[in-house]
Amino acid sequence: MKKILICFGLLLAIFAVSCDTVNTVERETPQSSPKMVNDKRVITDNSLNKYAYVAEVNEGNVGGLLKIQAKLVNSTTGFRSVNYKFVWIDENGMEIPSSPWKTVTLEGGESKYVSAVAASPKAKDFLLKIMPDVRD
Repeated sequence: MKKILICFGLLLAIFAVSCDTVNTVERETPQSSPKMVNDKRVITDNSLNKYAYVAEVNEGNVGGLLKIQAKLVNSTTGFRSVNYKFVWIDENGMEIPSSPWKTVTLEGGESKYVSAVAASPKAKDFLLKIMPDVRD
């Protein structure tokens, strides 16, 4: 009976660990050529940055509108949610009305892209704001 409980415990532990990661598959030689953005980061919440961070930022153009895509990474083995918001800036450095806060959920070790398209052709720049999900 003791051996059965030990085996069951080991199986449960293996199952729990295997559920915390995400495997991915992609082309060996990518066909795309993203336009990466050199970014400046202001970290005000080190605890957030320890489990969810921006790995890269890519920009594009959709019908004359600025599109930004950012890769968020969960560096822990646990399930995490973060809130994010893109703020659009015009050529004079003034904020243009932006989208509301959104929530993205990341499995342990998962990376996920979040993106937004500016609502106005006047948008020339952006800010990406990230904060912990208040529901966690």
